[in-house]
Amino acid sequence: MKRASITEELAYGNALDRLTGEERKPAARPRRQAIAPASAAMIKLSVFLHSEEDGYLESLSSTAKFSGGRKLSKTKLIEAMVRAFRQSNLDVRGVRTDEELYKRVTAQMRK
Repeated sequence: MKRASITEELAYGNALDRLTGEERKPAARPRRQAIAPASAAMIKLSVFLHSEEDGYLESLSSTAKFSGGRKLSKTKLIEAMVRAFRQSNLDVRGVRTDEELYKRVTAQMRK
């Protein structure tokens, strides 16, 4: 894994310039080749789950590994679930409670 390097410019940035009155030009960073196309930009998202839900994702991950596949990360499992639901035309208009949303999701899965 590549380690991040922290430079004075990254650490202090414009704050140091404002304090000292100096105007420094930021050092030009070398361009890096993108891992994924710009249209597939990823964001980091925090998800809070109950221990049972986390356990379910862990069991799916282990099942994949011990059945001849490779271990799937919980992140990849959630990503696949979201991609699948994007195609399901789930109707969330007027949803007021978590329970109502749950009922609609399970009804959509049965279709």
